[in-house]
Amino acid sequence: MSVVVMLQRPGSGQRPSRAELTAIGLTPAQADQELVRQSELEVVYASITRWMMLFGCIICALLPVSLVLFSYLIYSFAQESWKDCDVPLRVWFYVAMFNIAYHINLGGRSLHRQVIRSVCRYQAPEQSLEIPPARVRFYHWLTTIFVFSWHCIGLHWTRISLSCHETAPNMFMATYLFAAFNVFFTIFTVVSTYGLQHMLASLLRRGLLPSSMVSDRAAPEGTIELQQTVIFDPQEFGDALQCPVCMEDFSKEHKIKKTVCGHYFHESCLVHWLKVNRNCPLCRRDLATSLESGNSDSEEVSRVCSTLA
Repeated sequence: MSVVVMLQRPGSGQRPSRAELTAIGLTPAQADQELVRQSELEVVYASITRWMMLFGCIICALLPVSLVLFSYLIYSFAQESWKDCDVPLRVWFYVAMFNIAYHINLGGRSLHRQVIRSVCRYQAPEQSLEIPPARVRFYHWLTTIFVFSWHCIGLHWTRISLSCHETAPNMFMATYLFAAFNVFFTIFTVVSTYGLQHMLASLLRRGLLPSSMVSDRAAPEGTIELQQTVIFDPQEFGDALQCPVCMEDFSKEHKIKKTVCGHYFHESCLVHWLKVNRNCPLCRRDLATSLESGNSDSEEVSRVCSTLA
């Protein structure tokens, strides 16, 4: 069962404690999983920043192209819409124009948002990362699929047309270019906004995020050795009978690590986690503090010895 309780921005310091999560009905295992999920999101949000900057740059580069194609589409249909064509490109044009008018945002207002407020009965809070209700997400997906499908239909009609490229060449070419551009743009934005976060989260769980993205947060070598290796004992583990990262039950066959803060994880899960974050997934305590303090003490001793020599 998926329980969404974390609505604050990761890293805001406002996430609830384990006790608060269990108090609202979550089991201890679900509470631990939710805390780990929030810790994962903190890493993902930090890593996704550069991707979003690249996304913004690409959008800025594509915007002039979109305006040129839109202007060409308007001009060509104004000049040739009355000409004969063996496929209904005029119908496609009218629906495409309605879709643009439906989604265009002027001063924070659009027909699209009005439908969400009046039909879906939902008002999105300002500057909030709150996940919208399922009905709103379904509506967003429905409109996205319709727009994508309509542009695919436009491409299909231009491909099967036998006479439009001769009787109305500008209208034919404008439809083809505008539809092809929007098919690409829709795929690009959907993958960027919906797929990227899930991809990074998946890479995070497997410890496969590029080192350049996490080098400033990864634990130093030797951190895993600081964590105590234990054998599964139901009485000692109490209600922590599952690994909070992978949600698999502990058993005596598993290699289990007990962190310096007293939490239990599969060794493999903790190894992957430490590759991208040095803090405990549950309580966010720095698991490498003693290692670095030990290194600092060793360096100080070496420096003093060198001075005396």
